Amino acid sequence: MSNNSLVSIALCTYNGERFLKKQLDSILEQTYSNFELIIVDDCSTDNTINIINEYLKKDTRIKLYKNIKNLGFIKNFDKAISLCNGEFICLCDQDDIWNHSKIEILLNKIDNNVLIYSNALLIDENDNSLNKTLVDDSKIVEGNNNRAFILNNCVSGNTLMFKKELVKYILPIPQYISLHDIWIAFVASTYGNIKYINDNLVQYRRYEDQITANKSKQKKEFVNRIDKKMKQKLKYSKKHLNNMNAFLSLEILKDKETILILQELKKHFEYYENIFYNKKLAQTLQKYKDDIFILVDNKKVNRDILKISTGMKFHKYTLFST
Repeated sequence: MSNNSLVSIALCTYNGERFLKKQLDSILEQTYSNFELIIVDDCSTDNTINIINEYLKKDTRIKLYKNIKNLGFIKNFDKAISLCNGEFICLCDQDDIWNHSKIEILLNKIDNNVLIYSNALLIDENDNSLNKTLVDDSKIVEGNNNRAFILNNCVSGNTLMFKKELVKYILPIPQYISLHDIWIAFVASTYGNIKYINDNLVQYRRYEDQITANKSKQKKEFVNRIDKKMKQKLKYSKKHLNNMNAFLSLEILKDKETILILQELKKHFEYYENIFYNKKLAQTLQKYKDDIFILVDNKKVNRDILKISTGMKFHKYTLFST
């Protein structure tokens, strides 16, 4: 670990009054004390700002920035990262709870890697354990296999730490990327090596009321199953197309085979509505499956290749024929 290196914590807030105090307490009680807490609030309308102001009076390591207009989740993190001054940067959600040794452990184990990430324990809204972890330890990515992040992800933003040298490649975060953490993982594993440690350094909150709401929504959607399914498929294709464009825009991406994979996927999702089955794409995915599908159960890889290689015409036919 670099002796007494400054660590920046980028915390994005938006109407987070319910759990924010517990998160702030867990950060301020860290065993490693040389950090700055950069909070960027995205136009909260609840008591979030008042809570932060209370903590500002207690600790000079906290810096608050208030957006004049709502930027949205990803662009808010983009801004927060740009304001960080530390040699090492951690991302932080407003409703989790950090292990008090999180920063110290990550700093001690990052070594020559450019990014390190950990596991997390899932908890409910009452801080009770759900007896599940965020990451399956048998399905993780280490080293510089950026292909693993083309279609999947195991690196959660609230568990990672990366070196500041990555910032010039991470920012700006592409406007239409599906998630900021999959972008950061792809950039880091393209630039250098990443490392995983099997420690639950975050209590990652999952809301029971969200689960209930989703079940209710699913029942309503069943009435218009075909129309909804088609919209879901189009949304799925657009998400992946945006990701492929983002990955291809990375200036440090030089590997010709990885570029070829991305280009094949990009073309597929551009013409997704008019495709029944893309044999060429299936062959490409099959060729590089050990890298691309490292996060997928071995028994399900061929199924995923088939699923990804089919297009809207296939799904229309199978839905209307059932």
